[in-house]
Amino acid sequence: MTTRRAISPVIGVVLMVAIVVVLAGITAAFVFSSTEETDPQPDVVMTVVDSEDATTVALRHESGDTIAGNKTRLVGAADEAAFHGRQLRAGQTVEVVPTEAELTLVWSGENTDYVIQEFDVDARSLPYNPDDVDRECGWVETNVGANGDLDMSGDAANCNVKDDLEASIDDVNVDLQSGALLVGDVDTDGDVDLDGSKVVGDVVSNADDITITGASSVYGTVIARSGTNIDIDGNSYVRGNVVVKGGSLSLNSVDIDGHVYASDDDFPSSCTDTTIGPDEESCSEYDPRDPSDA
Repeated sequence: MTTRRAISPVIGVVLMVAIVVVLAGITAAFVFSSTEETDPQPDVVMTVVDSEDATTVALRHESGDTIAGNKTRLVGAADEAAFHGRQLRAGQTVEVVPTEAELTLVWSGENTDYVIQEFDVDARSLPYNPDDVDRECGWVETNVGANGDLDMSGDAANCNVKDDLEASIDDVNVDLQSGALLVGDVDTDGDVDLDGSKVVGDVVSNADDITITGASSVYGTVIARSGTNIDIDGNSYVRGNVVVKGGSLSLNSVDIDGHVYASDDDFPSSCTDTTIGPDEESCSEYDPRDPSDA
């Protein structure tokens, strides 16, 4: 007579081995994920304090750990990298231009991002009146013509051009005139022309020219990708940096709060009524920074 009693112990052993393997895998994953967390978020207290400039917000480090600025980004500010290049300690203050009613300080750890703190912004500190912004990205999309031109004159829209537009809209030529306001970044493969207008964000182009004139304001960084020319004049203002790589740079009657990143060949030998950097230096005094560091 044939017996089947020996099969049960064999199955039991196999199941036990399988369970042990699964548990070992779970344990290993837990241990490795725990050891990867080598860069905990800083424990800090920051506050919003009074600023001398009505369009800026001052963030003060009150107490806690030193903040390595290069590991942070400030969401809702014209310059999200406002803390970069510094070690922020208790007692120090950084002034930023808000673009939203709330600022969020994000810390980038080894394996994840943390929100360190959020700050409410008084609407009076914004470089524009939120009540004036009555257009959104849907309106912008309908106003990008078949030839890829976005023409705005006296209009105010909240949209990142081209990131928030349809994927088919790529080489947008941005032409903002006569009091136009765009709250958002301009990042396009088309030309950019600002004349008597305002961009509360960055201006980036990979085309031939970025032209900023007629007392226009950019509350962010102006970046020309390789070979793109930048021409800023007419009592215009740039809150952030100006970066040019292999294209020409012309500056006349302009105030730049940030730094200029350009080679010696691209940096203009003279620029009338122009100040650059936190020390408000003239072109003849100013030493441009290496564009590869931008």
